[in-house]
Amino acid sequence: MKQEIIKKDNIAFSLPAVAAGKINVAAVAKVNEFLPEIEEKTRAFDRNNSQTTLGLMTLTMLNGQSPMRMMRQIMAEIEKRKMALAEAQVSHAKTIKEMQDLEGSIDPVEEAEYRQKVVSLSTMENKINGSFKDIATLIDQYNNIKAAHDIDEWDEEAFEAEEKRHHVRRGFELMYRNLLDGGRAQTATIEYLQQHGVHPQVALTETSGYVQHSAEQIKNGVLLHSNDLEEFLDQMADKYCANVDKTAERLFGKSDFVNTDYMLKLEAK
Repeated sequence: MKQEIIKKDNIAFSLPAVAAGKINVAAVAKVNEFLPEIEEKTRAFDRNNSQTTLGLMTLTMLNGQSPMRMMRQIMAEIEKRKMALAEAQVSHAKTIKEMQDLEGSIDPVEEAEYRQKVVSLSTMENKINGSFKDIATLIDQYNNIKAAHDIDEWDEEAFEAEEKRHHVRRGFELMYRNLLDGGRAQTATIEYLQQHGVHPQVALTETSGYVQHSAEQIKNGVLLHSNDLEEFLDQMADKYCANVDKTAERLFGKSDFVNTDYMLKLEAK
C-alpha cells in the first residue's frame, strides 16, 4: 500500500444561494469554527480499541494469561487488520481516481460528489492509519511477551507442548469463577477439567480452599492483587499438568499423542 497519503486542501461545504434562507446561519458558523478541531481530535480514535484495551482484554479473552495463546491471538488480530488494509487500499485508490475524474468540474452535482469523496477519503485514511497503529501495538506486545517469558524462537511444536498446562490452568480458572459467581461448579467446567485429567472434586477442593484463604486475608485487611490469583492458577497448572498425560494414555494408549510430522517446525540453523 502506498504509505504516502495524498494530501488535499480543505474544502468547505458550500450551499447554493437559493437554500441560504433555510439554513441556520449560527449553526453553520459554529460548525465552520469548531469542525476542524473535532476532525483533528477524531484522529486519536481511528481504531476500535485503545492500546490498553487491546493489550489487557483482547489478548487475554478466552486465553487467560498463557503466553503462547496470547501470541497466537496477536497473530489472529494482525491477520484481520492485514486483510482490512488490503481491502482499504483498493477503496482508497478508487476514491482518488474518482476524485481526479471529478476535479475541476463546474457541474453542481459533480462538485458536491467531489466534496463528498474528499470527506470519505479523509475518513478512510484515518482508519488506515488506525490499522497501522493497531498492528504496531500488537507487534510491541508480541515482543514484550517474548521478552517477559524468555521466549527466543518458537513454533507449532512449542505451542502444542504448552497446551496441556494451559488447559489445566484454564480449568481451575473457570472453577474459581464458578464459585464466585454461583457458589458451585458448573457442568461445563466439570467436563472441561475431566477432559484434561483433573478430578473435578479435587479441583473443587483446591479452589474452595483458595477462596476461603483469600476471604480470610481480605477480612484481615490484606489488599490482594489479581496477581495472587494468577499465581494460584500457575501452581495448580504445575501441580496437575501431568494428569493430562494419564488421560491421554487411557484414551490413546500413549501420553504423547500429537504428531509432530504434521507441524510447522523451525528449521535447524
